Amino acid sequence: MFYGAAARYHSPMKHVVDLYPLVASKVVPPVLVVAGPVWPGTELVAAIHGRTVGMADPAPADPSAPEVVCFQYDVYQGERLREKLVQESLAAEVLVSADVWDVPAKFNTVIFLSSVQADRELKLDIIEQSYQVLLPGGRFVVLSEYERDSLFAKAIKKVFGKCSEAPRSDFGSAFWAAREAEELPRRRHKMTYHAKIGDRPSMSFESWPGTFGYGEMDNGSRAMLEVADVRPGDKVLDMGCGNGVVGCLVAPQAGAAGRITFVDSSARAIRLAEMNATANGLKDFKLVTSSTMAELPTGEYDVVLANPPYFSNSEIGRHFIQTARDVLRPGGRFYFVTKMPVQTVPEIVDTFGTAESVENRGYTVVIATA
Repeated sequence: MFYGAAARYHSPMKHVVDLYPLVASKVVPPVLVVAGPVWPGTELVAAIHGRTVGMADPAPADPSAPEVVCFQYDVYQGERLREKLVQESLAAEVLVSADVWDVPAKFNTVIFLSSVQADRELKLDIIEQSYQVLLPGGRFVVLSEYERDSLFAKAIKKVFGKCSEAPRSDFGSAFWAAREAEELPRRRHKMTYHAKIGDRPSMSFESWPGTFGYGEMDNGSRAMLEVADVRPGDKVLDMGCGNGVVGCLVAPQAGAAGRITFVDSSARAIRLAEMNATANGLKDFKLVTSSTMAELPTGEYDVVLANPPYFSNSEIGRHFIQTARDVLRPGGRFYFVTKMPVQTVPEIVDTFGTAESVENRGYTVVIATA
């Protein structure tokens, strides 16, 4: 189960196989495939290798196939992509990290799979970071689901100096540009904001595109924290932490004897949570990057705070609820904020035996005790 940024920006990208021939002549290995949903990413690796996916008995992986590395921000996406590549006998490495520029700068081609629902600011971030991992003369290629994409031509030209575009296609759009030999300074796309709860001290938070709470504190998180009871010495779990705003804001209540644990499936979110926790003076905190939260100890926490992506797959919320029951100590308190109480409250009651609901800021905060 995954619950990070990727959960919020999933899109099927049905026409990767149709779009790739528009740029195939521009692709020179080694190739880095950036982001994109799992199956389209698998299809693209197969196309680069001259293969077809979905065969009942795929041929063994070709050790002489072009070198392809796939980059993902989310460990769940990375794990599923590895599984699909193995199923299709495709030899490609999968790397999960917070930034594209964490990858070694060794590529002749970077291909960005841009789905319709992807965050605009994340697209701009990926363009600039991809420049940093290309060899001089290497090409940056975009395959976009939009038949008429108005973003990429201008944005790519701004970074690379010029941009070429394939003829219009019913399947989407394709763009490419070559990196010049010159080095460009790294530019971080970020927004910083301040947040506080009630009369407690304000804190400053950095946020990056592609992570929950980009640019401002989520109102659901605020609604939950105005209700949550965190006491001195509490061990608190910030479940699906995003940039860490929830865990940081309750840390003063837990005090020096307490401890905050941040968990998310997004490597980018966890890096941000670490930065924000440190910047805001947290002394005792733990970071967990996980697609299942199976690494969390049973019966460890006094408080679990959860703000899942309510407009995404309901299995994510269900997984949050079941995991919270396992990791809370007897008498521990679970706070779950939602806009879908009809679906959520019965699940929490079934899991915990009882629950109460508080309406706040247009959200329902569900409270249960282990």
